[in-house]
Amino acid sequence: MQHISHLLASCLLFVPMASKAAGLAPWNFGMSQSDVAAFADYGPYKAFSNGDLETYSGLYDGRKENVQFFFDAKGLRRIGVYLYEGQDSEQARVAWRKLYASLRHKYGEIETPSLTVGVDSSAVDVEALSIAAAANTIATGKTQMAPLKQPQDMFVFSSFTRRRVGEADHFYVVVNFDRRQ
Repeated sequence: MQHISHLLASCLLFVPMASKAAGLAPWNFGMSQSDVAAFADYGPYKAFSNGDLETYSGLYDGRKENVQFFFDAKGLRRIGVYLYEGQDSEQARVAWRKLYASLRHKYGEIETPSLTVGVDSSAVDVEALSIAAAANTIATGKTQMAPLKQPQDMFVFSSFTRRRVGEADHFYVVVNFDRRQ
């Protein structure tokens, strides 16, 4: 019985560290490519030619999503969750609107630096904001948003982008988690 108590106490010492680790669970900044890919339940992982990784079985907001992992000399530096990739700007706008609501729920007020919503201090109409975001993305190529109050251990932001691929526009809605320098 005493052995079990010591084992339990030892395990509990690691719980606070694990819960404070920055990244997107179960992945933490600083991990190597092999550390990231060791979470086989979220695989298979595809390796890009530069060593970055991707899986379509990562979790975000309780759903399987395309999660990409970007590395530098210090290990994992960015985790990107690709919530929409395709040619339909309306579907991209819907994904951006849902992401806005998710980020606001998790972190509080959201800023959209390239968009203004009016002169008064009334609540933001997310539907109108998503229409403005889509229009801005079509016109300029990118709209970003980020929580005003950022976590201490990482920087969270989102990009709604448009890229021309051949003859077609492609839209991407991504939430990024960056390691603090």
